[in-house]
Amino acid sequence: MGNPEHECRQGHRCKARTRDTEGKTHGAGVERAGTLCRNCENHAFAAIGELGSDYQALAPARLEERRRASTPKVSGSYELPIPIQLPIDTLMTDIDNETLRWTLRITKGDPLPAHSEERVARCVAILGANLGTLVDLPLLVVSAWFPHADGGDWDGREEFDGVDAVLRLARLHDRAVSALGLEETRFEWLREPCHVCGHKTVTASLEEPLVKCRTCHNVWDQDEFARLNNPLAVAA
Repeated sequence: MGNPEHECRQGHRCKARTRDTEGKTHGAGVERAGTLCRNCENHAFAAIGELGSDYQALAPARLEERRRASTPKVSGSYELPIPIQLPIDTLMTDIDNETLRWTLRITKGDPLPAHSEERVARCVAILGANLGTLVDLPLLVVSAWFPHADGGDWDGREEFDGVDAVLRLARLHDRAVSALGLEETRFEWLREPCHVCGHKTVTASLEEPLVKCRTCHNVWDQDEFARLNNPLAVAA
């Protein structure tokens, strides 16, 4: 095989990145522009395979912290429903929606279970059996939600190809690991306060494109965080 002409799409986040004599970081060489190197592809594929387990682990975690913090029940008193943790509930919805989105592209609309946990498990199984097809999908126009500057979201369109699909799915696993407090990645503190809770407890991962608030436990992709906090910048 000749010298690769292109860099892994992950760039400075590439798992096999190198640094030149001037200190600049480069992604590993690939033969086709806009693709992933073998290391990044294998890492992303493995992360996608964990999404079914992630979804199952997140379900009880939606109530866990609230339950621990609740006061003892007084005999004869009315027990209010335990409110869910919105960040985890949102992440579970994202996993369901994203796995469904790309499964439908693979199966061309085959029926799937109505129950969310069963649907996610089935989607992850289908995606896992078709990873080569998934990563090679051509550019597609898909629906997406964009945040308004003054709150709320609006429905728009974005273009994603198979590599985008694989990376988006893999980052959902990274978010789940972080939300469940299982991450072992290095991070650095950002100067800006969290736009959700207002605390200056926001960190950026040095290994994955994730931003997390250590107070309210919200987790974002760095690109999403930058849009939500524009014109604030996140660590590269």
